[in-house]
Amino acid sequence: MLSILHDFAMIFVPLFVVVDPAGSVPVYLALTSGHTEQQRRRIAVRATVVAAITGVLFVILGQAVMSFLGIRFEDFQIAGGILVLVLALIDILSPGKPGVEDKAPLDTAAIGVVPLAVPLIVGPATMTTSLLLVSTYGKPYEAQFGPFQGQVFVTLMVCVALLLNLAILLAIMLNAHKLAAIVGRSAMAVVNKIVMILLAAIAVSLIRQGIVSIVQGLQQTK
Repeated sequence: MLSILHDFAMIFVPLFVVVDPAGSVPVYLALTSGHTEQQRRRIAVRATVVAAITGVLFVILGQAVMSFLGIRFEDFQIAGGILVLVLALIDILSPGKPGVEDKAPLDTAAIGVVPLAVPLIVGPATMTTSLLLVSTYGKPYEAQFGPFQGQVFVTLMVCVALLLNLAILLAIMLNAHKLAAIVGRSAMAVVNKIVMILLAAIAVSLIRQGIVSIVQGLQQTK
């Protein structure tokens, strides 16, 4: 039980980093600056629901797509690590979230879907990290519970961790203006950059693990 809780915590933390509440809130404030409090709350709830559905579906179907395409875990680990690293570096070097304009669209319903839910909350980094976590923690549980049961168990853990992170983000967005008044947008921007540095470090670790696994596999075949 303790090992499961430990693994869940190790799954939760990287997802918390990529969901990035500190970085999402300033953009949420900018996108909803011209709306009423009631409209902002509806946008926050809609964005969270859409992000949850998108993220969970991707976690469940992503593994099937990888198996169908014959992509090995090490291949995805390296490619996903590179993608997450690039996204983190872009975020670190840019003044705001990449690809998100400061001006809010007029359509209130659309804001909750694009760009807030996708790709701001659930974007390439979140999707890639989710699949990497399923692949990383899948092998030990497959050996313990069996291939199918172990894969389902880890997928469930990743989905629960993702949904919990989205619930935290929703709570923060619903109180975003209060937090911004207390902390200040500049301080939140600094926290976002620090979080992105941690994400870059996680990405480098994934790339390293993938390369080491390939090298060890080649050595065993000799």
